[in-house]
Amino acid sequence: MLDLVTPTGEPKPAGLSRRTLLRGTAAFADFGGMSAVGGLSATSAAAAGGTARPMPQKSRSVQLGFVGDLILGRRVSEALRGGLAPAEMWGDLRPRMLAADAMIGNLEGPITTHPVKWDRWKAFYFRADPLALDALKAGNFKCLALANNHTIDYGAEGMFDTRKYLESAGIAFAGAGADPDQAMKPALFTAGQVRIGFISITNNIPAFRAKPDRPGTNYWKIRTDPQTIGGLASLIYDLRQAGAELIILSVHWGPNYRWWPPKRYQAFARCAIDLGVDIVHGHSAHILQAVEFHRRGVILYDTGDYIDDFIVVRGFRSDYSFLFLVEAGPGLSPTLRMVPAKLSVARVKRAAGDDADTIRNDMIRRCLGYAVDIREDDGELVATAPQQPAPERSTADA
Repeated sequence: MLDLVTPTGEPKPAGLSRRTLLRGTAAFADFGGMSAVGGLSATSAAAAGGTARPMPQKSRSVQLGFVGDLILGRRVSEALRGGLAPAEMWGDLRPRMLAADAMIGNLEGPITTHPVKWDRWKAFYFRADPLALDALKAGNFKCLALANNHTIDYGAEGMFDTRKYLESAGIAFAGAGADPDQAMKPALFTAGQVRIGFISITNNIPAFRAKPDRPGTNYWKIRTDPQTIGGLASLIYDLRQAGAELIILSVHWGPNYRWWPPKRYQAFARCAIDLGVDIVHGHSAHILQAVEFHRRGVILYDTGDYIDDFIVVRGFRSDYSFLFLVEAGPGLSPTLRMVPAKLSVARVKRAAGDDADTIRNDMIRRCLGYAVDIREDDGELVATAPQQPAPERSTADA
């Protein structure tokens, strides 16, 4: 995905023009008190080969709520049009969502009334009614990932509508735009008293990739070659220079219904933490995968679904999920609390009874061999960095 180099000889992401590279970090697009960061400086490019993490010294914490796919079209939009109150969508989990300083998720599909689908065949096309904005606001969503395999389901018009609607609602976003520069721009927003940088990428549907003459998504290949890591390091450095105190890398990766992240995803996520990312937020599989800690960061390999209208496939419980609550702050080691969740059409609620037991036990099993200590607390899971090295996993990677 990387094809050019900086003036210092370091790589830069494909699609960024030489003009963008040379103009430095001053390019911002403001919306609703938030910003989208654009541009790479020669200084940041020089930093791409290193692992410097300029950590702020203030000790302030923030609670960020993470969820996976928000599939707001089809029967979910029908429910909203039929009178489902926006707050009802989140059930008894809503107080926990509102207590977080910000909720963050993957918007799986455009918000648009545009009627024309993408001009190539695909199995599923998602499109959410603009009424979904009220539900997102009722759920305390402050930032959304757009780099995924459904953002262009209704063409460039649907994606542009989505950007417009989110801007009007004051919800930050990243991951799709008019060209590679805009699609790659991270978001910068405030949660509590902490400035958050947000990068959104996907390795799904290369045909959705933004090009100089075609709107699309921020498509990356998931690998750890010097060019890819150099491009990521440049984005991280520029976010730090722009004032980001915590950085989130949101990744829509891999196929549906895979239980385990492959080795190359693990290597990429850990490398991202090494470069300065604080939280890796994975999604795409529609089911939960492991969590782990690496250095001073936390990796959520796949956060599953949180709102959908899916028929549950036998053996793959896409209706089982978590509300992931990460407590983090500048210079602080993060902690993670996972609240079991159970989905039904257009609704989510706290899981109870056997459902909650299964969700907790499955997550504990999936985390075997990963760098994480997990304990149960009042029906929830609390995850922290391990005190002992993780044991070897007996289950082969998918």
